[in-house]
Amino acid sequence: MISRKHSLLALPLLLTSSVLGFSSVAIAKPLAKSPGFSGTIGINAGFSDSQDQFNTDDDNAKIDGLDNAGKDVSTGLLFPFFRLAYTSADLQTQYFLGQSPQNILDSAIQYELGVTHNFDKRQSMTFAYIPHVPFLKETWSDPFLVGAEREKTDIDSTAVRVAYKFMPVQIEYAYASYDIEDDQSGANNGCGGSACTAGEQEQLKRDSDYQRLSLESSLRLWQGMFAKANVYYANQDAKGESQSYDELHYSLSIMTKYERHFLSVQAAFSDREYSAENPIFAQTQEQDATRYSLIYSYDKPFNIEDSNLNVIYQNKDIDANIDFYDSTSNFVSVGMSYNF
Repeated sequence: MISRKHSLLALPLLLTSSVLGFSSVAIAKPLAKSPGFSGTIGINAGFSDSQDQFNTDDDNAKIDGLDNAGKDVSTGLLFPFFRLAYTSADLQTQYFLGQSPQNILDSAIQYELGVTHNFDKRQSMTFAYIPHVPFLKETWSDPFLVGAEREKTDIDSTAVRVAYKFMPVQIEYAYASYDIEDDQSGANNGCGGSACTAGEQEQLKRDSDYQRLSLESSLRLWQGMFAKANVYYANQDAKGESQSYDELHYSLSIMTKYERHFLSVQAAFSDREYSAENPIFAQTQEQDATRYSLIYSYDKPFNIEDSNLNVIYQNKDIDANIDFYDSTSNFVSVGMSYNF
């Protein structure tokens, strides 16, 4: 199970992708207004409240049992974001670097290096590489340790994604590799009332390969309003069979733009089924997740050209058959971004 601590930090990237992608829902437009360099920089201040055993906040380090979702942790957040691009003279090819508007790696801040090429007004292809960035992703070395402070360990990850768009449909394939630097899952607590055997500890290993295939389609509802539907199938093949799963996810977004106002609301649902019994709980994990988000952007606040005032809210709940894996989180942030 990968840490969810940093998933909230990726939210301004969703805002960037929603605002920039709104105008291209109906037909693929040039990748930039003019050739050469362009980009977005910004800063957001936010507040989050979460109850999640895999939140690596220090306040959640020590637990007294495995029958709950951990402590309720509230934190303030301040985080910058950026994206830099270079567009060719014919406005059909764009190279980009920076934080990603796509969520390939669950619960991670993503930095991409890639290229998008428009073949014509309807067709385009994107290839991106998401490298490992030290210190940005972490989890508990042994999440099941009870009665003592759990130690943090880094998650090394790399990923790639390839997307082909033939408006109004886009198909995308993503692959990611996760490596838990010091995975001690089950080393300190018993499995089913007795000490975990070496074989049972192997069943809990979280190093994994992740693949996802998604299909997205957009529909113009009426002037200034669009709907976007997304469905994907994902598979995580972990070293420990109890950490391997299949997932089906679907979401619906409604986006509208009126004068200087942009609003997007989204509802997303997923169902995840694991492949083998978790030896700590003597059950095979299953979980359902729901996420609701609202994004509002106001163009040119204080009449500052090329700027946006951004407000984001998200609620996410995970309901698992094993209480340890339940989680709930709420997040709100306000920020400013500048496009150049």
